[in-house]
Amino acid sequence: MAFSATKSVLRERLMEPLGASTGWSWHGYADSAVECDGRRLPVVSGGAHWGGGLWISALDLALIGQLCLRGGEWGGRRLVSARWIEELWRPCPVKPNYGLSWWLNDHRTVWPGAPSTGRCARGNGGGHLLWVDPARDLVVSSRWGAEVESLLAEVSAAIEPAPAA
Repeated sequence: MAFSATKSVLRERLMEPLGASTGWSWHGYADSAVECDGRRLPVVSGGAHWGGGLWISALDLALIGQLCLRGGEWGGRRLVSARWIEELWRPCPVKPNYGLSWWLNDHRTVWPGAPSTGRCARGNGGGHLLWVDPARDLVVSSRWGAEVESLLAEVSAAIEPAPAA
């Protein structure tokens, strides 16, 4: 029942307003839950580790990236608080290149060849990537796997050409 409730909230409050496909699925861990307002809700550490998490197409993932790029607003509606998006991208005091489940390339420590203005969520061993670069108004959703850094560097250069020498 709790797993169903979690999927319903995700579907109704986020995925349907975004216009996502019906092909995504969310899987919680059977042995990991918290109690919230008297309901037992599954907890997932992030990604799809050990069978849990959000299983999603690159296109639907790009919609989530667009939502983040727009500060949590979609179609004139607030779906996610602006503060929550800020928290995703606030550097952690212990690990400055990491926010709230997002990697921050501010000092080019994640991918030196990619722009310092990008943020990314990645999963499946790094093979699945959601890159959001507010400075370029850019979202990249990829199942690239290898050579992600060159993908990001080349796409970013195409959006904003390097200054003339």
